Amino acid sequence: MSTPQRFDIETGPETLAADRIDAGNGANCLLLHGAGTSHRARWLALRQALAAQGVGSIAIDFSGHGESSARTPNSLAKRQREAEAALAHLDGAGPRALIGISMSGEIAVRLAAEPRNRIDRLLTLVGAAYDPAAFELPFGPAFTAVLRTPGSWRASLAFKRIAQFRGRLTLVRGAEDKVIPAGIADTLAARAGLAERVEVIDLPGTGHLLGEAWQNQPGFAARLSAIALGAVGA
Repeated sequence: MSTPQRFDIETGPETLAADRIDAGNGANCLLLHGAGTSHRARWLALRQALAAQGVGSIAIDFSGHGESSARTPNSLAKRQREAEAALAHLDGAGPRALIGISMSGEIAVRLAAEPRNRIDRLLTLVGAAYDPAAFELPFGPAFTAVLRTPGSWRASLAFKRIAQFRGRLTLVRGAEDKVIPAGIADTLAARAGLAERVEVIDLPGTGHLLGEAWQNQPGFAARLSAIALGAVGA
C-alpha cells in the first residue's frame, strides 16, 4: 500500500495541507475533494488503488478543510486559485490528470480547459456546476441564495469552457443523486466537441455521497476504482 508523503503549499494567506503518492513514475494526477466536511484523506483508498496500477497522485485540503489553515473567507474562486497552485506540484512527464469531486467539478473543468495547465485527462465524480454570480461570493447566505435559484447551474461558465478541452473527459453520476442535476453531465458532454473521448457513466443505486457507497455498497470500491483508472490512466 502506498504511503502518502506530506507537504505544504503556500497560497497567499493560507497554508494548504497536501500529500503525494508516487507510483514509481511520479505523480501526474491531482484530486480535488468536495464541500461540507470533506478533506483529502477521505479519498486516500481511491488514490492507493490508482497507485497500485501505476497512477501517482497529489491531493490537497482546501483552506478551511482538513489540516489546512482557515484565515480568510472561502469562495469557489478562492478554491480554484488553490487548486491551480497545487497543479504546479504535478510531474511534467506523461499525461496529466484532474479528478474533481462534487463542488470541485466545475473547478476541475475550468482548470482542465486552460491549455497552459496541460491537462490530458479529466474525471468528475458527481460534479457540480455553478451560476457565475455565485463563483466570487464568499460562502454564506448570498452564495446559498444563488445556488437555490432553480436552474441557476445552467448559466455555468463550465459549459463554455469545456469546449476548449481536447483530452479525455469522463463524467460520473450517481443514478439516485438528489443534489447534483443529471443535466450537468449531459450538457458538458454535449459541449465537449473537441475532446478526444467523452464518456458519461451512471452508478446504479448510488446517491451523491460516494464515500458512503465506497464503505457500504458491495462491489462499489472496485467499480469506482476501475472507472477512475480508465479515466485518468495512461
